[in-house]
Amino acid sequence: MGHMARVIGALAIAGATGAALLTGSGAASAATLPGCGAPRPVNVDSGWGVMGGSFNLKTAPYAKCGNVTRVHAGQVLYFHCWTRNEYGRHWVYVRVKGTGTHGWMSKDNLRTIRNTQRQACGGEDHRDYR
Repeated sequence: MGHMARVIGALAIAGATGAALLTGSGAASAATLPGCGAPRPVNVDSGWGVMGGSFNLKTAPYAKCGNVTRVHAGQVLYFHCWTRNEYGRHWVYVRVKGTGTHGWMSKDNLRTIRNTQRQACGGEDHRDYR
């Protein structure tokens, strides 16, 4: 095999590998990461909280998961239930006051937490996800 044929073959393999990575074959998007497609939990907690800053409401209880919307400092969130993820961080499933928007917020992003019983989200165990 000539030098030019080997170069063309190597370029073809490199191109195919790069295309696979760009199309997602080599890396998962946030929507397909394990634990990021969590089902909607039930509402078993009557507590509420106030945001301490601007943070993304998430699709599941991990920072790497997809965003639902941006929630800003001072906004009120109504709690539905709580979970602890694989990293030991506490997250709450919420509804943003005045909207029908639901998602997960880290406890660390709340400046005020009131009237919560920290009710667990049932049979969900998000510590198994990464």
